[in-house]
Amino acid sequence: MAQYTTEAIVLRVKNWGEADKMLQFFSRDRGRIPAVAFGCRRPKSPLAGGMQLFNHLDVTLQQGDRLATVRQCSLRDRFRKLDEDLTAMAYGSFVAELAVELAPEGQPQPELFDRLLAIFSAFARHNARLIALAAGYQLLELAGLQLNYAQCTHCGKKLAGDAWFDAAEGGAFCPDCHTAAGIPYLVGQREFICRLAALDWAAPPQFSVKKAALLAAENLLLTYLRNLFGHDLKSLRFIRMTSSL
Repeated sequence: MAQYTTEAIVLRVKNWGEADKMLQFFSRDRGRIPAVAFGCRRPKSPLAGGMQLFNHLDVTLQQGDRLATVRQCSLRDRFRKLDEDLTAMAYGSFVAELAVELAPEGQPQPELFDRLLAIFSAFARHNARLIALAAGYQLLELAGLQLNYAQCTHCGKKLAGDAWFDAAEGGAFCPDCHTAAGIPYLVGQREFICRLAALDWAAPPQFSVKKAALLAAENLLLTYLRNLFGHDLKSLRFIRMTSSL
């Protein structure tokens, strides 16, 4: 079977058998790649150091019917903050899991690949909670699943004051068009979400946010993701665990 080398990020790792790992790579030119690395958990394996979550690699894979097989790898970068800081690791896991859920297998998405590299790099310098929240909104946009945050979903009018939000109907609604199922959508919450969705990872700004707006933006995102996938992301348990420490 064909063998190829590609630049990739490790987005999911699961121990399998006595010494193997199941992985999800995200490649610049091949998209999401499910793979297995045989024997990589043995201390002397040449793959042992590379098959770690968040690693940025050049990886050589042999194509299989269902899974690719890892043959060799070369480390390009290691995001140390995500390895060494438990809080950053938890929020980074959320970003990685969301990317796996949103990225179709085998479809190249170079813009998403570059965005993930920038996001993981940003954890070294900025608040992990805000980084993960901004990443969540932006990954939805790259997947074509973004909601309307700044204008009315029904009439298209740009929102000027407090409004309503109904994720099941596509996002924000002005007071004249809101649905019975809509929830209050306040100006501060909208401004915060719009800043997150437009955040420039090359030069992320320093900004503060009121706790109420932060919690509302998180709840909106997580509720939408729960409805989208039909379940909560597993990484949320990790985040709750680190928050209680």
